[in-house]
Amino acid sequence: MKLSCFSVGVTLAVAAGVAIASDVPEYKPLKKSVLKNAAIFEQFDYEDINESPWRISHAEKDDEFTYRGQWAIETSKVYPGFKGDKGLVMKTPAAYHAISYKLNESFDNTDQDLVLQYEIKLQDGLSCGGTYVKLLNQGYDESEFNGETPYQIMFGPDVCGSNDKVHFIINRPNPSTGEVEAHHLRTAPMSRNDQLTNLYTLILKKNQDFEIRINGDVAKAGNLVKNTALLTPPLNPPEEIEDPYDTKPLSWDDRKFIPDPNYPAKPDDYDELYGNAYIPDPEAVKPEDWDESEPLFIPDPEAVKPEDWNDEEDGEWISPDIINPICETKGCGEWQPPMVPNANYRGIWLQPDIINPNYKGTWKPRKILNPDYYEDKTPSNIGLIDGIGFELWTMSKDIMFDNIYLGHSIKEAELIGNLTYNPKSVLENDDYDLNRPRAPIEPIQPPVSFEDFLNDDNESTLTQFIEFIRIVFLRQFLDIKDFYYEFRLNPLDLILNEPLKFVVYCCAFLTIFTFGFAIINVLVFVLAASKQELPKNETPEQEAKIVEIKDDEPSATGVEEHTTKPIKRH
Repeated sequence: MKLSCFSVGVTLAVAAGVAIASDVPEYKPLKKSVLKNAAIFEQFDYEDINESPWRISHAEKDDEFTYRGQWAIETSKVYPGFKGDKGLVMKTPAAYHAISYKLNESFDNTDQDLVLQYEIKLQDGLSCGGTYVKLLNQGYDESEFNGETPYQIMFGPDVCGSNDKVHFIINRPNPSTGEVEAHHLRTAPMSRNDQLTNLYTLILKKNQDFEIRINGDVAKAGNLVKNTALLTPPLNPPEEIEDPYDTKPLSWDDRKFIPDPNYPAKPDDYDELYGNAYIPDPEAVKPEDWDESEPLFIPDPEAVKPEDWNDEEDGEWISPDIINPICETKGCGEWQPPMVPNANYRGIWLQPDIINPNYKGTWKPRKILNPDYYEDKTPSNIGLIDGIGFELWTMSKDIMFDNIYLGHSIKEAELIGNLTYNPKSVLENDDYDLNRPRAPIEPIQPPVSFEDFLNDDNESTLTQFIEFIRIVFLRQFLDIKDFYYEFRLNPLDLILNEPLKFVVYCCAFLTIFTFGFAIINVLVFVLAASKQELPKNETPEQEAKIVEIKDDEPSATGVEEHTTKPIKRH
């Protein structure tokens, strides 16, 4: 769908810096004279809902509640497009809404194309609810319009949690039973759940092709008659069905494989001799002191019945068992030899299979003509339509519908989209860009690239040189780190694939290791030398001895001088 001249002009104005938010164009209703074919086009250009042809239904949905949801015709409150552009708005959250517009004359689509198009704006989002529209049957009662009111086609989004699809349901009568059956689109496209206006278009051609367009783009297409798997259930039943009264003959053999009848039969003693992985030890002998008459467990002779025990309520009291004290020194109870691995073990008996010579294949009932078969060759020829209605449940408020078109011309629908939706979409997107909610914390500015850093005149040459060295060393470190992890994973393959890099890294590692080891030795030597004991200050007595020693030395005159005391003789 191409943009109109108006929308292109708005786009250019925005690009030139015009403040769209403060200079929004006034809304002008589209002149219906541009629609050449008999069509219904609703722009909701009324003062309020009471002046419109739309009638709110207050029918009781069941005994518990009624359609209490409120409707209004008002302008958009969120990211508005044209100033004064109105639409039909669902006002009440968590409520059922029902409203319809009864046509002045029935809409007949016999042997013609059908085009249904309308806008949806989720001003408060949509977590769970429908926004689809129904084309109502001839003769419906607008005052009692509800979910049971017959309709010809239902089209539009339905969202609840992860379930998100655009419905296309066509109701067709069964010629055999006369009952109307709803045929759903088996695989439906997803809707658009933003807060801006979105345009939904259904095209049902007279050659039975259909299209679902969203904002002018085809989201789903096919042929209702040729693509039998398109709808569920299919429009036409199968021509042949399985005979419900056909039964499989008793002689029918559907076993593809059977045991080989020529293979020897299983021996009677096979399981005992070969089928068990463990057997009782044939060489085991019961110990001489083993007493089989003594039980392994006996009632506890010291156990006492609890005082609060009630035999009527709790049953007969039984003393708990304990290990027989006699069995603590010898074996008691029935003796059984221990189990040992079976030396002749062969596993379970397996008789080989052969192809069954009497195999007839998988039995299926025979096919017969379907007595209920019919062929609906023109599902596009829906019945007469008397109204357009919205019967919806929603958890959100302020859902707006606008510019509803029902007609026979694809070109008219595209023209309406180009003159209404496209320029409105441009204005809303511009308003969204200016006023959308911002993140509470602005994103961090990305770092300046190395090239921009080198070309920055505000940085000194020294700073740029240091940054260059840092980046080079960082890159080399990351390369070495990657090489190390690859070496840990598969050292042999890495050495064979990159021998030069391996040798260079080994030499570099040995050089760094040797240099580091030398520095450590020097530091250890310096620390050890600094910790050696220095001469302590001498005491007065030590100083006197030193002086006496010095006095013994010859004087300068050559005469010996003694200052020590004479030795006493006895």
